[in-house]
Amino acid sequence: MMETGFLKFGGDVKKDQYNFAGIGAIGGGSSGAKFDSIRIGIRAHVQHLKAYASKEALKQPVVDPRFQYVKRGSAEYVQWLGQKENPNGYGWATAKNYGNNIVKLYILPMKKY
Repeated sequence: MMETGFLKFGGDVKKDQYNFAGIGAIGGGSSGAKFDSIRIGIRAHVQHLKAYASKEALKQPVVDPRFQYVKRGSAEYVQWLGQKENPNGYGWATAKNYGNNIVKLYILPMKKY
């Protein structure tokens, strides 16, 4: 949700790319990966998260074009998805408090339900 502004797609990634995670989009007009369907776009997002969270094998063929570049198992906790907060120095995003903001803005509010 952070990458697409709650699916508003106001940045470099466009709605018809089905790239809900902004995979490969690095700013400056770089739109990143394009997937054939919503299903494949979501699968790529999940695979990308799994690459950071675990060293376990995928159950489906790889559709995330960045999967092989991730240091597998380097962010076992959501909070570690931000490189600055990750004790190993790896992570999905360079923004300060990236993983902490996911917890604060999305995960904790869901616990109210």
